[in-house]
Amino acid sequence: KDDESKNTSSSPKVATIGDLWDYEVGPSTSYLVTLAVMLTCFGTSLSYSIILGDTFQSLATTAGLSGIWTTRRFNVAFVAIFAAYPLSCLRSLAAIAPVSIVGVVGIFATCIVMTLRALPGGAYSSTTAAAATIAAAAAGGRGGVATKNYLSSLPAECIPSFGLVGMRSPCSFLILSSMAATAFLVHMSGPEFYNTLRRPSLARFGILSGLGFGAVASISAYIMSVGFLTFGGACRGMILNNYSTLDGGATLCRLLMGVSLLGSYAFLGQAMKKAYYRIFCRGQEVSDKMHIRTTRGFVGVLTGLALLVEDAGFVVSVTGAVLGSALIYITPSYLFLKSTKRRVHNGSLEWTKMLKVERWLNKVLIVLGVFLGLSGAYMSVLNSFFRHLL
Repeated sequence: KDDESKNTSSSPKVATIGDLWDYEVGPSTSYLVTLAVMLTCFGTSLSYSIILGDTFQSLATTAGLSGIWTTRRFNVAFVAIFAAYPLSCLRSLAAIAPVSIVGVVGIFATCIVMTLRALPGGAYSSTTAAAATIAAAAAGGRGGVATKNYLSSLPAECIPSFGLVGMRSPCSFLILSSMAATAFLVHMSGPEFYNTLRRPSLARFGILSGLGFGAVASISAYIMSVGFLTFGGACRGMILNNYSTLDGGATLCRLLMGVSLLGSYAFLGQAMKKAYYRIFCRGQEVSDKMHIRTTRGFVGVLTGLALLVEDAGFVVSVTGAVLGSALIYITPSYLFLKSTKRRVHNGSLEWTKMLKVERWLNKVLIVLGVFLGLSGAYMSVLNSFFRHLL
């Protein structure tokens, strides 16, 4: 504990990763980190726009609507105009903080529903479909059929597919690593998490990070597993798109996740605008007029792109590959190297064999980040537009 106090006592309290870069590297290049944060929020918001359009399209179909009401582009625009834009215009997001609870409930509800659907003889298995057909023929129109199966209501591209197409290339794992980078991308909020801890210390921050990343890793792996066990090679970029619009459990999950994503969209928009102001309006007071104008511009561009791009998985993987690699592997490792060098030089940190190993490992992480960023983006483009080359 004394060593920890000695190592941090000479360092100022920082609120953002940009502030940390200012202190350790210099203010002349801190805009690069802030720009990466802004573009990361932009890419993630774009994927949310696409997912929200798909989600509300499915909900509209479930509600019995037809025509333009059930088109993807209409729902993307509708959600943007009547929900995403008004929420993004709020100066304070305290009022929508409870949506985080809805998000947690939605995640666990999705895990439960997907587990039930993945069980042998579930509502998406071919054996249950055959049983439902036989039961319907036996009933002869004299009553309802108790056996539920939703395969007949799925589009062809969502029908479960097993043993037909194998892994096209081992390099496909690079796409998974890119998507995982987006799932774990909270590194730019590290200073804020540390500062808001009760009795902040490196040990307590380490526990928080371990629990947080461990929980996300477990939930992500579980949802990927049960989704694949249900649909195999037909899994979509947004797994809830695989489930039938007649599936009540999936409809509930879509509704909960839709509400959660709207709140997350507003929070990401706030972070994106703060980064934008830091780069382009530094030292200026952000008036209400500037805030509204900036919000309108960002939501307009995001909505326009969401109308054109349909694959949320592609957006997530490219965002994770390029920006995720920069903020997860490269930036923190470079800051560690600069910080330890400064502290060793001023005598607040002792040069030890362990420190030498840590610095070497961080250099390896920087090289790894460059490789994953370039190769992950390349594979994501191939997977989405040139699959025949894989």
